[in-house]
Amino acid sequence: MTPAEYVNEIVQPTVREFRDERRSRRRAYLACIVVFHIIDYLKNAGEKDVWRKLKQANPDIFELVRSICDGSKHFETNAKHAVHFRAGSDWDRPPAFAGIMRAGVSFLGDTKGGRSAKVRDGSMDLYGCVKTLALIFQQKFPAHLSRCDLNNC
Repeated sequence: MTPAEYVNEIVQPTVREFRDERRSRRRAYLACIVVFHIIDYLKNAGEKDVWRKLKQANPDIFELVRSICDGSKHFETNAKHAVHFRAGSDWDRPPAFAGIMRAGVSFLGDTKGGRSAKVRDGSMDLYGCVKTLALIFQQKFPAHLSRCDLNNC
């Protein structure tokens, strides 16, 4: 399977499902796993320095998605990870509607809600991280992924 075939058949539908159910832990973890493992398909296609290129582009997003990928598989990350993640430590973030929103958790103006995870002194939205990392893959490896429709995820 080529990197583009993997992205079209596995990554795109998985990320779209997460986009449509942003509060789902299952969809969040699966989206992190499939997006992060684009690395393997690029390496198999002969690309070099894939990790370095991705990490340089956005270290915070790269490390969070990597940690969720590894932490959800092994229960928690080890000391080799810049971001510590323990399966289940992410949280549901209700949309910002009166009677539903939670102070300090919901994002003002957020009409969908989502899942968040701790990074250093704050938190990040998992869907935004997954989509951004997928687009970074496409930007850094256009020879393999330029024809994939990752903007529509």
